[in-house]
Amino acid sequence: MIIQKHNPVQPLVEHQLGQKGHLSQDKGFDCVNHGILVDKLEFYGISGKFLTLMQSYLRERYQKVLIDKINAYGSISSRWKKVTNGVPQVLIFGPLLFLIYVNDLPSISDIGTKIVIFSDDTSIMVTNSNHEGLQTALNKTLSNIITRFKANFLFLNFNKMYYLKFGTKNCIDTTLDINYFNKSLANVTYTKFLGLVIDDTLTWDNHVDHFISRLNSACYARRTNINVVKESFKNVIFILCSFYLILWHNFLGYHT
Repeated sequence: MIIQKHNPVQPLVEHQLGQKGHLSQDKGFDCVNHGILVDKLEFYGISGKFLTLMQSYLRERYQKVLIDKINAYGSISSRWKKVTNGVPQVLIFGPLLFLIYVNDLPSISDIGTKIVIFSDDTSIMVTNSNHEGLQTALNKTLSNIITRFKANFLFLNFNKMYYLKFGTKNCIDTTLDINYFNKSLANVTYTKFLGLVIDDTLTWDNHVDHFISRLNSACYARRTNINVVKESFKNVIFILCSFYLILWHNFLGYHT
């Protein structure tokens, strides 16, 4: 699905350079501003009683910190404080509200650039025919994202930001200068995206090694506990195999 939708193979076929930048938001779920979220819900057509219900769900919420059994005198707690930001990450409803909150982010991308959002992780896909154009496009998109994040009270976690440059094996290895507040993003040769290990030449070597490692763990579980391996096969191994077959089928389908 990754290859078919975002098509990182196409730049290699057309002898262009492809770039994937990974951005991670710093405590994204906790930074969702309730006022902005309600405005966006209205913009997307939510009104009436359901909008009132959402406002009731978000507003007039309070929280405090309780430390139990800190000493011989029992527990201590902070004062109650009104919650004006954040949605619960552990509930199904929380991630949905967060996606609505950042749903307009891909609209800032230019031609040759795609912004892919999965929960609080953001990926930038950039293609260009030369090194300078690739670097300029990625820096511009990153600057636009930072501006949009600031307007929505969101922040990026620099320690989890990196870029992966796609190219052929014969491609000249050049380092890009991608800056975030005068700090250069790290360059990696492979990354994990939704369970798929992608490397800079779009081979399956790293992914196969990763999958074999998981299968070896399942085989070890079989030797120690046969009941465990039955559940592991049904709930983990079978699902992984089915998912990877879909990806491999789409990869072959693109070439044929």
